[in-house]
Amino acid sequence: MKKLVFLLATMLVLTACDENKPETAEEQASVTFAKATYFEASGTNTVPNVEGENKDQPFSMNNVRAEVVLQADNTLNINLYGITFSSKMPVAIDMVIPGVQYTRTADKITLSGDNIIPTMKGNPVDKYVVTNLTGTITADLLTFTNNYATYENCTYRGEITKMEERD
Repeated sequence: MKKLVFLLATMLVLTACDENKPETAEEQASVTFAKATYFEASGTNTVPNVEGENKDQPFSMNNVRAEVVLQADNTLNINLYGITFSSKMPVAIDMVIPGVQYTRTADKITLSGDNIIPTMKGNPVDKYVVTNLTGTITADLLTFTNNYATYENCTYRGEITKMEERD
C-alpha cells in the first residue's frame, strides 16, 4: 500500500511539473515581441544608383546598427548608427528618423512615413528629408525602404538582435 501511495504521489508531482513547463522559444519570442517597445538590429543599408559610383551598381554598407524605439505618442524613432550613402561620403553619420507612424499586430509592426526631417546630433537635417518610408518589424527582422532626398529606394534589412520592454 505504501508503494502505491508513493507511486501516486510521484505521478501527481510529475503531472504538476508538466503543467508548469517553460514556454517554447517561439512562445517566449512571441510574448517578448508583443510587449517589446525597443528593438535593436544589425544589417545592410543599400542605396541604388549612387551618383559618382558605378552606374546601376548599388552601394551597400554592412553591419549597420539600427534601433527602433516606440514612443508614447504612438510613433516610433529609427536610429541608424555609422551610416553612409556612398563610398565617397567622407564620414559615417548617426541619424534619427523621428515620428514614424506604425500599426501593430501580435506578430508584426508595420511602418509608414512621409516628409520626415531626420536629425543628426539632435539637429534637423533638411538635406536628407525622408519620403515614402514603408517597412515592417517582426521578432526576427527589421526591413524598410525609403527615399533620402535624392537617394531613392534605399533599403535597410537587419536581423533583430535584441528586444526589450521599456517604459
